[in-house]
Amino acid sequence: MKIKENKVLQEQRLNEISMDKGVDYDSIKSLLESVRTKKLLKRNNYHQQKINDVIEKAIK
Repeated sequence: MKIKENKVLQEQRLNEISMDKGVDYDSIKSLLESVRTKKLLKRNNYHQQKINDVIEKAIK
């Protein structure tokens, strides 16, 4: 169960860092998920589109 504990601790740390830096936690989490998808599926276009979507959402 150490893997699950580490995952929870990492998510908490990411949340703390994003709050400290003033960045939207959901956006960061979404971008990290797109990077995982890119690495697993070798889908560069998906990752770039996800970055564009997050930026456009933040601007609006």
